[in-house]
Amino acid sequence: MRHNNSVRRPSLANSKITTDKTASLSIGDSLRKAKTNLIFSRLLLGILLMLVATVIFAAVYMGYAKPIWDYLLRVVS
Repeated sequence: MRHNNSVRRPSLANSKITTDKTASLSIGDSLRKAKTNLIFSRLLLGILLMLVATVIFAAVYMGYAKPIWDYLLRVVS
């Protein structure tokens, strides 16, 4: 009986995923890269949404949005 201490893996576990032509990343590396990109894009989207909300609030507070609001009310009425 042969005793081998290596772990048996299915053949697909060793497959490689290529994200570009120069790099050959493993499945785990590709998932880690995708997770990093996802976190970065969500943070960027959150910052942009907060910036837009701040600009809208400042425009309403300082009175710049009043002419736009009056125009919209006239059009709807």
